[in-house]
Amino acid sequence: MTRSRLLVATLGVVALVLAVVVGLLARGVVAAARTEDATREATRAAGELTPVLLGYDWRTLDDDVARIDSATTGPFAEQNRAIVASLVVPAAIGTRASSSAAVARVAVVSAAPDRVETLVLYAQTTARGGEPGETVARSARVVLEPGPDERWLVAGFDAS
Repeated sequence: MTRSRLLVATLGVVALVLAVVVGLLARGVVAAARTEDATREATRAAGELTPVLLGYDWRTLDDDVARIDSATTGPFAEQNRAIVASLVVPAAIGTRASSSAAVARVAVVSAAPDRVETLVLYAQTTARGGEPGETVARSARVVLEPGPDERWLVAGFDAS
């Protein structure tokens, strides 16, 4: 092989390697931007949806249950529906209970473009039988994923 052919072959290999490296870097930048967008949107959604998930009043229970259901997605939506129907509704009606939550802070635990796990600090007030409510500081791990309409919805909630 002549020197000029060797030089052309070497330049071709270098160009190919550079193209692969640039492609990988560009892909990483796009993934990082998507993750950053997801983090921002899901954090906002966690702050907005936690009070929805925990809020109900025995006098407006049908509307509250529908609103709670609209805040969830995936397998968690079915689990939450069952819990609300079997525990929350009977207890709310039986004790004339209401509940509300105010979010104090949301922190990101982990993030990917299609799933964000947060830690939500909130104060929950629960009242029964017309008596003034008791407010308790709590925290929950709230997992968010895009729902069918691409809105970020609650895909997991663990207040343990």
